[in-house]
Amino acid sequence: MGILVLIRHAKAVDADPRGDHERALAGRGRRDAAALGAWLARNELLPDLVLVSTATRTRQTLESLLEGAAEGDQVEVWPTRRIYEGGTDGVLEAVREVPESTGVLWVVGHEPVMSTTAWDLAEAATVPHEVASNLASGFPTASAAVVSVTDPWVEVGPGRGQLVTVHTARA
Repeated sequence: MGILVLIRHAKAVDADPRGDHERALAGRGRRDAAALGAWLARNELLPDLVLVSTATRTRQTLESLLEGAAEGDQVEVWPTRRIYEGGTDGVLEAVREVPESTGVLWVVGHEPVMSTTAWDLAEAATVPHEVASNLASGFPTASAAVVSVTDPWVEVGPGRGQLVTVHTARA
């Protein structure tokens, strides 16, 4: 059994002359990500491993999440472009490669993939109404969905998890 935390990156600048992949976090994004990291720490959801999109804004979100969580230990991070461009299938492929010893896994990525992945993983009948309504409209920036997974990581797939909560942080 493990906990999968699907995180949408924090607020980014609108454009970068080098393209979407290079967009950086805005000041508000850094503050919101730190607030989300603190919430994750308070709820004992610090990661054993992090899968992160290779985009600048997701890597910066991760830095701020860990700062906000006051995470002193070194966390193993696996950057992967599949989270940036692979859709839900790319995310699930990356998750299926995670070692079984991983208890809490963070995936830091983008919309609409993070909310779609959470929805796909959830056993629909078990999703609380208030959580479903938050998820149906997509994730705002600096949001996390917490999914409880009972299968081994290699078997994670649609309908095989329980959506515990969705949280959006604002500093």
